[in-house]
Amino acid sequence: MMRWLAVLGLLSALCCWAAPLRDGGIDPANLGKGVWIYSMVDATNKLGGHVAAVTNVNSLMQYYKAAGLRYCLIKAATSDKLFGDCYSSAQFTSNLVNVAHTNGIRVFGYNRSYGSNIVGEIAVADYVFNQGADGFVFDAEAEWESGNAWITNGPAQAWQLCSAVRSNWPSKFLAHAPFPIIYLHSTFPYKEFGFWCDAVMPQIYHFSSPGIRGSPSAAINWSDVNWATWQASLAALPPTNINGLAVVWTNAIKPITPLQDVYGEVLSGGIICEGAAGTVYPDEDVREFIDYSAADPNAQTAGGYRGINFWRADTIGTNQWGNIAAGSSGNYSNSVNNLVLDDSQATYVGGWNSVRVFAATATVPSYYGATGTDTNCFGTNYCYKAAGGGLAYAQFQPTVVIPGKYDVFQWHPFLTNASAGTPFMVGTPAGTNTLPVNQQTNAGGWSWVGRFNFSAGTNNFIRVLDNFSDVTNLAVVDGLKLVYADDDVMLDNTNSEVSYTGSWTTSSATAGYYLADYRFAGTAPNVTATATYRPNFPNAGLYDVFAWYASGGNRATNAPWTIVFFGGSTNILVNQQTNGGGWFRLAAALPFNAGTNGFVQLANNASNSVVIADGVRFAFAGPLAPVAIQSISRQVDGRVNLTVNSTPGYGVWIERATNLPVWSPLANQLSTNGTVIFTDVSATNNSASFYRARQ
Repeated sequence: MMRWLAVLGLLSALCCWAAPLRDGGIDPANLGKGVWIYSMVDATNKLGGHVAAVTNVNSLMQYYKAAGLRYCLIKAATSDKLFGDCYSSAQFTSNLVNVAHTNGIRVFGYNRSYGSNIVGEIAVADYVFNQGADGFVFDAEAEWESGNAWITNGPAQAWQLCSAVRSNWPSKFLAHAPFPIIYLHSTFPYKEFGFWCDAVMPQIYHFSSPGIRGSPSAAINWSDVNWATWQASLAALPPTNINGLAVVWTNAIKPITPLQDVYGEVLSGGIICEGAAGTVYPDEDVREFIDYSAADPNAQTAGGYRGINFWRADTIGTNQWGNIAAGSSGNYSNSVNNLVLDDSQATYVGGWNSVRVFAATATVPSYYGATGTDTNCFGTNYCYKAAGGGLAYAQFQPTVVIPGKYDVFQWHPFLTNASAGTPFMVGTPAGTNTLPVNQQTNAGGWSWVGRFNFSAGTNNFIRVLDNFSDVTNLAVVDGLKLVYADDDVMLDNTNSEVSYTGSWTTSSATAGYYLADYRFAGTAPNVTATATYRPNFPNAGLYDVFAWYASGGNRATNAPWTIVFFGGSTNILVNQQTNGGGWFRLAAALPFNAGTNGFVQLANNASNSVVIADGVRFAFAGPLAPVAIQSISRQVDGRVNLTVNSTPGYGVWIERATNLPVWSPLANQLSTNGTVIFTDVSATNNSASFYRARQ
């Protein structure tokens, strides 16, 4: 969805864009999000104990789908032996693949490749594809480097293995997952694996590599340096004749899909088959890895990194799963990506200073920075500026594909002299709004700026200004992120949130239905069939409720709909012979709490022949609770403390007036739990002030 900026070599760009689509329409340069499964036993055991709803393969795949995953990678073998895990036979089966496909998840089988029995490993790939797999991944690591007794000629052995698998399966997706720091593993046959595979999944494990301080951004950057150097080196290699094939080695440059290891808290009884991780990683590392992969200005894949995956399913903690679900990767028509930009993607007016925090050669990573505490920047650098008159600014201009409401977040490193009120001006075709952002708090993470209605295209901007009041401090420009925030919830009849009782028939005979098809049930004097649409609302709020149906002459003229909402319910009779083929409003501005307590139900106790169940939409109409300042107090030093009650999940705007009726924006904060606590540090200069809050 986003036109990413990237530093690309010509050869890389030409080769990667030429990558062919594989069976099933798989685009090696646009894989989206995926996850690795080492042990199906542990993955289906509540995902290592972290997700209570996951108890079998079907619920596992449903969870993956809900988290926005497009594919999973499941262990099929170690070297030439099929992997049984804690099962009595192979864990990779056609039934496993079929269940995944039923839930819209693609399946790639992987083998921990050793290279010690090439014929046996070719047979493993054959087995995986014969089970119906969408792709195969060579998990090839240190076992392929010289020094192992069975690696007598690594390049030749890799060529034998990969060329045979490609010959057997010429239109299937193949990838390999090597170490990312190529020049610390110089005997690994990178170019031979790359030549025959469609994509590479380097294992960018940020706590496994020394010298990068556990930083996901630094780990990705060090990997970028290696792949850029390696890709450039291939142009200098002469064409080679291998078994009668003229090989141009730049054809080994393939799209890159970064791979991150993720280890959450270990829960008792969660992992019962394979070993648990010994280290718990910070939850926010997942978010940074996803976001910097999307924003990376030095991505060594044409168009930027549009695929990402995580090792391993059963060791990922609950909050880490939340970050995976909230992140985006890949360009797909049925999803709206987060728009993430690094400071290098802004334009600068005035005297801004750039600070390089991290850089690397192919073998050595190095930290720089200005203070020693600013290493938690987003990416490898940031910019700053002293106070001025507001004419100097840094401007981000994202390309918005889907218009609507977006939450805007900014990232800044830790600086003791960052401004407590850096002005962020947000501009849309409807006008501008300037908000103070406290950059003395929440360093090294995303801080919420506000929610704004953006138009499609490049007519929107976010501008960081230099006219802040604490003039001895600095304004900082680092990362920026826009997250689509329209709270509409749309449910099709095929969604897992929709349940049925009685007899319903699936059809697409009448035009004007929503998405793939619709369902109908025969009418009866009493209720014998129901269709229930039960959304999981992310936030409480007021919602308009709509239904979609394909109208026709045999439809009920009094199809009975029931809406259950916070504090009550209502019944609506709908004539399904008219107003079909679009969203028909059932009710306006009904209150719903967060979660799954509210629902809409269609029953079949109606006249005429059939009732139609197709789609239901809940369109956000506004916050649920009035906003109220619960308490206000002044401290001895003149600062003012405010406690504001509001609807959770929405922003609270706080304004101040020292000369009524002129109100000035003071701050805006995200209300995560319904209570916002704010301290007005600038009130020390005022003898009297008035405050108000709104959502």
